[in-house]
Amino acid sequence: MNYSQIHKALKDEGLSWAAAGEAIGCTYQHVMNVCARRVESPRVAKSIALLIHKDVAEVFPDKPRYLSDSKKLRQTKIDQAKARLAEAGLAESA
Repeated sequence: MNYSQIHKALKDEGLSWAAAGEAIGCTYQHVMNVCARRVESPRVAKSIALLIHKDVAEVFPDKPRYLSDSKKLRQTKIDQAKARLAEAGLAESA
C-alpha cells in the first residue's frame, strides 16, 4: 500500500495520523514518515497494519525487514553458532 492508501485505511477506521501515533506511542510525524517510507520502524509498521486490519506484508510489501521477527531470527542464529562450536569441541552443548 502507498502512503495515500494507508492514510485512507486509517481514516476508514476513524483514526487520524495523530490518533494512530498516540495509540502506538510515538509522534504522528513518525507514523507518517514510516508510511511514506522515509524512515524504517518495524514496530510502527506492524502497529499500522494491525490498526487497519491487514497483514504487514500487504501494507509494506517493499520492506522485507518488517516481515521477520528479528529477535527470533537473532536467537536462531546464536543457537546455530553455539551448536557449531559444540560440534567442534570449542563450547558447551547447546
